[in-house]
Amino acid sequence: MRNQEELLWRLQELKREEVSLTQTDEIKAIVKKLKDLRDNVKIGEKKLQSLTELIEKSENEVKELEKESNKRAEQLKIQKEKLYDARGSSLKELLSLQQSILKLENQGKETENKYWDLLKKIEESKEQKKEDKKMIRACQLEYNKDLGEYRKLKAQAELKLAEIKSQQEAVQEQLLPEVNKLYLDAEKRFPVSFVAKLHKEVCTGCHIGVSSNLVKRVKEGKVIQHCDNCGRILIN
Repeated sequence: MRNQEELLWRLQELKREEVSLTQTDEIKAIVKKLKDLRDNVKIGEKKLQSLTELIEKSENEVKELEKESNKRAEQLKIQKEKLYDARGSSLKELLSLQQSILKLENQGKETENKYWDLLKKIEESKEQKKEDKKMIRACQLEYNKDLGEYRKLKAQAELKLAEIKSQQEAVQEQLLPEVNKLYLDAEKRFPVSFVAKLHKEVCTGCHIGVSSNLVKRVKEGKVIQHCDNCGRILIN
């Protein structure tokens, strides 16, 4: 049975290699970076959409202000003509016309200020849009570059994984039928730690001491034994 114990131990090592191969730090780092870059692109695209909508809204407001300004200019012209023609009118009528003209002029100044503020906002938004487009493009280029590296690493890992799987099958074929059944049962519970060694009457899987009878049977090595605490296959 010593040969079977060695095969089981080797099979466990190969299982661990398989797991470590699919969870390498290098691949994890690239996957995380790809996710971050993809998220940055999505955020950038949302910002672009918001800026586009803001620019469109502001440009429509500018058009409305231009219409309002032209209408007010026409009203102001009419009021000034009335004031000119009302030289013989009463003081009250003259004051009313002057106040109307002053009000229109103040409103015109407010409209002009809004107009220039909107134009400034539009230009700033357009500049920000250019910067965001550059950022998105840079992220996309970096994403494509890292995606190529990820695929390369994944392909290498898959080749190694296929090799490991082949080795696992070769080892498993050498197991006796009854030992193979024990292995399959133990692996379901402990995928990468189904075999433990006996060390100073303690199972290295659960780190709990085992009975003296079990210690004796494990050392004899006549039959594959299980830890009477955790159920792992126990070898000397």
